[in-house]
Amino acid sequence: MSTIREDDVVEEEVDVVQVTITNPPAPAPAAPPNPVLARLLRMADGYRRSGQPYQAIEMYFELVDDHGETPQGVQAREHLMAVCEQYEQEGKMRQARALYERLL
Repeated sequence: MSTIREDDVVEEEVDVVQVTITNPPAPAPAAPPNPVLARLLRMADGYRRSGQPYQAIEMYFELVDDHGETPQGVQAREHLMAVCEQYEQEGKMRQARALYERLL
């Protein structure tokens, strides 16, 4: 059995690092809904329901191009994707492709 002598003990210096944990910043408050954009989106939806897809598509693109970061712009993009899917199901591949390319 070996014994440890005082001479054998090596003292080691250890750096102490202090870590501070902070909460992430609160998200910015959502912008209040814009009633004009909401009406434009409803109008575009109305065109689409009434069988006027070209008017609806143009209004959707205006919302996407000019207000893409708003909730209405996001919804307009989703509605355009739905129009593309409908075109594909109907075999209107050229129209679907044109819309997809414009969405890029």
